[in-house]
Amino acid sequence: MLKTVIYGLLFSSVALMALESGDSVPQNIQDRLKLESDKVYVIDFFASWCKSCKKELPLITNIYNDKVAKVIGVNVDKNREDGEKFVKDLGLLFPIVYDSDKSLVETFDPMGFPAVYYVKNGKVLNVIFGAVKEIDERIREDIKSIK
Repeated sequence: MLKTVIYGLLFSSVALMALESGDSVPQNIQDRLKLESDKVYVIDFFASWCKSCKKELPLITNIYNDKVAKVIGVNVDKNREDGEKFVKDLGLLFPIVYDSDKSLVETFDPMGFPAVYYVKNGKVLNVIFGAVKEIDERIREDIKSIK
């Protein structure tokens, strides 16, 4: 019984830390992601088992290649090798963080994958959960309104 109560309190406090639009990203997470001031970041959470991620990541690469915004991928695979193979197979060129300790996914707490967060100056500006057709065009439009 006590174990159930403790787990309940632990998980409810983690849920309260989920980042939403308007929230601040904790400084230790900003440092880990190497976020610079006055830059707009597209932070994309993905996994190798996510079919929508496989479709969207090449489009996210367009955002990176065209310098629309800074892009950081966060791979959440349990097995880092699976994530590395997935990244290699897709030919992703933008920086990838492998979240082996789950600190990033626990802090941001996305509702599903893929999950895209726009962050500037340590603030979450917008969040997109789930598959979006032509995500690169959506991001381009969103970034225009942010800058």
